[in-house]
Formats: sequence, C-alpha cells, structure tokens
Amino acid sequence: MTGPQTMPSAGTRNQSTASPRTLPEMLAPVWAERKRILIVSVGVAIVTAIFNFVVLDLTYKATTTLLPETEKGKLGGLSQFSGLAQLAGVSVPNADVSRLYPIILTSETVLIPVIEHTYATRRYPQPVNLITFLEIDEGTPAKDMERALKELRGLITTAYDTKTSTVVITLELEEQQLAADVLNAIVAEVDKFMRLKRINTATEQVRWIKSRLVEVEKELRQAEENLKTFMERNRRVTDSPQLTLEQQRLLREVTVKSTIAIELKKQYELAKIDEIKNISVVNVLDPARPPVKKEHPKRATNTVLAFLFGVAVLGTYYAMKPVWGGKVREFVERVKTGS
Repeated sequence: MTGPQTMPSAGTRNQSTASPRTLPEMLAPVWAERKRILIVSVGVAIVTAIFNFVVLDLTYKATTTLLPETEKGKLGGLSQFSGLAQLAGVSVPNADVSRLYPIILTSETVLIPVIEHTYATRRYPQPVNLITFLEIDEGTPAKDMERALKELRGLITTAYDTKTSTVVITLELEEQQLAADVLNAIVAEVDKFMRLKRINTATEQVRWIKSRLVEVEKELRQAEENLKTFMERNRRVTDSPQLTLEQQRLLREVTVKSTIAIELKKQYELAKIDEIKNISVVNVLDPARPPVKKEHPKRATNTVLAFLFGVAVLGTYYAMKPVWGGKVREFVERVKTGS
C-alpha cells in the first residue's frame, strides 16, 4: 500500500493553473499608482537638478583646428635627395606627420612647458600655473608634475580627419578664458617643437650634404685626372674601337660626377637657407576662443533622464509587484511549514 498522498494547497493549484498575465493586467497596477510614480519621479528629477546646480562644477570646452605642414613641404627640394640620405643612414622625413599630432600634443615635451606656464584666472588674483589651478599637492614637485600631466591629458581630446588632414583639438576646463589660453599655449608649444625639429633636421642634412659633397668633388677630380691621363697617352683613339669605348666611359664618369656635384652644391645652399628659417610649421585654421556655452553638466538632459529613470523603475516595480509578491508569500509559507 502506498503512503498517504499530500493534496496540493489551493494556492498552489491556483498558481499552477493560472494563465500568463496579459499586458493590460500588468499595466493596471501601474495606472493605479500613477500619482505616486509621478510624484516620486518628479522628486528624483528635482534632486538631480539641485545636484547639478549646486554640487557639479561648470566646465567649458575650447576647440582649435590645425592644418599641419609636412616635413616634405617645408624642406622643399631636399625631398628628392631622401633616397640618397637614407642610404647614408640619415632619415629625411618626407611623409605626412600630421597623423602623429595626437601623440605629439600629449607628450611631456609639449605639456610640461604648458603646465609650468602661468595663466590669469578668476579664482586667483595673480597668474598661476596649472598645478596650482588644479589644486594638485602630492608632496614633491615630481609627483605634482606627474599628476598634472595625467589630469591634463584626460582633459585633452584630439581627432584626426584623414580626408582633410586636419587635426581638431579640444580642451575642457572650468573657466572659459583659461580653456582657450591653455589650448593656444599647447598649439604654440607644438609649433615650437616642430620648428626645432625641422631646424635640427636641416642642420643634419647640411652636415650630410657637405660631407657627401667633399667625397663627390674628390671623385670628380679623380675622374678628371683619369680622363686627362688617358687622353695624354692616347692621342688618336678614333682608329681603335676599344680606346673609343674607354674614352666614352671616362667622359660619362666625369659627366655624372660633375652633375652630382652641381646638384649637391645647389641643395647645400637650399639647406643652409632652410636651416636659418624660423617660420611656423603648424597652420592654425581656427584658433581657440573662450567658449560661450558650457559643456558640462548638461542640466536639462540630466533632469529629464532622472525623471524618465524614476518612471521606468517605479513602473517596472508596480507592474511586477503581483508576481514578486506571490513568490515572496510562497517562500514565507515554505519557511513556516519547513518544506
């Protein structure tokens, strides 16, 4: 015989045979609690708005657009000698370096002078550097600079447009004029770095061309001496095909060496001129100006999102409350019965 059968409770039978809830059934509790949902959601939105106005600091984003020059464009005629220079172990930049600007902009070489420079601010009566303005105090100057570099890099955004080869830089700070001043200082440091790099490259090219010119002139003198000796020993070469070919070979050698020497002299003079140039390498299409509108916080957007978030959370809660409530009661009953 089998043991006594435990009959399912009425609540269990009803739950097992209950059909899935329809959408109107789920929305009915939400509609019934609509006033409470709206009141709580409006309260959340008001708290969010107060937080945005009182706690969060305003920030402004300054923007500048650059059209970088390539080293090839600045060095002009020296680009045709890039192959010779590379064979000699000298790198002659002839590619578009604008793709490297996002890296150059955030390098220590550019940012450290920007951080150390002093700026007029509304917060302080006297001009201060960015370490003071950002209220950085790590105990040592080295740690202060490291922290300032990290924070400033986080405030800078760069974008490179491959179609137009332009670089767009943005900087976000708490003061409008300061954001523009710091961004313009960054651009000035980039231009300074690129001009110094160009001058150093031109100096290196002057040195290489000069040494190569000495070698070519020596080779030219040797070729001319060889031709002179040949012509002195062979007064009549028209009767001998072999002598004619040898004479033509020596003449070609003199012509080639002479052409190279002339071209090197011309490029040497161009490099000397380029070495003393102090022209701008970075073309600023749109300089940074104090932004008119704030960037953050977006108060209206945050307030609306907070309201919608409250409506969504409370609506979901009341829609699912009957299901969750039944499961909670069932769990409590099981705990009480020890099953």
